[in-house]
Amino acid sequence: MVVVQRKNIKLAIHDAPGGFSDRWIRYCWQKGLAHKIVDCFAVDLFGQLRDVDGLLWHWTHDNSAGQLVARQIITSAEMAGIKVFPNRQTCWHYDDKIAQKYALEAIGAAIVPSHVFFDEEQACQWINTTDYPKVFKLRCGAGSRNVKLVTSQKQAIALCKTAFDCGFDAKNGYFDDFQTKLRKSKRPAELLSKIRRFPATLAAIRKQRAHSPKQIGYIYFQDFMPGNAFDTRVTVIGHRAFGCVRQNRPNDFRASGSGMINYSRDNVDVRCIEMAFTVSSRLKAQCLAYDFLFDENHRPRISEFSYCFPPKNKYMYPGYWDDSLTWHSAYVCPEYFIIEDLIKDILSSKPHPVREEIYDPAF
Repeated sequence: MVVVQRKNIKLAIHDAPGGFSDRWIRYCWQKGLAHKIVDCFAVDLFGQLRDVDGLLWHWTHDNSAGQLVARQIITSAEMAGIKVFPNRQTCWHYDDKIAQKYALEAIGAAIVPSHVFFDEEQACQWINTTDYPKVFKLRCGAGSRNVKLVTSQKQAIALCKTAFDCGFDAKNGYFDDFQTKLRKSKRPAELLSKIRRFPATLAAIRKQRAHSPKQIGYIYFQDFMPGNAFDTRVTVIGHRAFGCVRQNRPNDFRASGSGMINYSRDNVDVRCIEMAFTVSSRLKAQCLAYDFLFDENHRPRISEFSYCFPPKNKYMYPGYWDDSLTWHSAYVCPEYFIIEDLIKDILSSKPHPVREEIYDPAF
């Protein structure tokens, strides 16, 4: 049971069907919380926000408009005294692996050794002296897109030439990961649904590519961590953490996007939980999902992280750890944790009369 103090607050939610907003809106209706649906891309957005205490907006890497203006809108909303999810400290490094490298190094976190160059000559000098394999990444992209295993100096030089010459497309085409799409279509109906959606999906990809700037003028590598048949995903929301392991794709070194996920707590190394809590605290983030790999000494290292994660159609996590590493058994809804924390933040920001409501968040 969770005790939440409430006042007559009002929330604004940007409705993006299929994302976090579905459960945020349901939560508000079931709990009788005053809320309104807003369009964060509207010309009169701040007119819409004039009477609200908080704004919830799940914007994603594949929304070009969100990538263009979300951080600026969030900063402006905070300047107006509105509590926001995600706030600036939570999302400034979103979908930017280079920013994540700097953030993790700045706080002394255990990161997979990462190397970024903004000068072609310096990059080539490093390429000619380092060992292989290395993992090449673009700064943006999710689900293992824009990630390649580089096995030789010759391959690295070719990538470097492209990086500083014509650059890379930030968004891949529909068929770039077609085998994984087929494998994840476990039933004929799912495959048929993908086929029916193909024209609209292809049009959306073309639009994304047209609006996504070329990735040019830098090259980014991470050390390859051998012996990892899976990665560990740990998500921290406030004082709660939950985790899972994701098996690598068949005959591949990449786990993200594989769809082969085990949610049992027994598979999650508690050191990853502890480290995720520490990093989130130092970054002062509301919500971060970390991808962990293990080095040659079986020590966990962070590969990358994100403020958001794929929403699930049903409860997948059988419980969570609190920040004292105590386990709580209860199927949880991460989106509910997010909105609960924002409400508490609003209530703690200034004195006001409150009433208490006791409820079970797992509904």
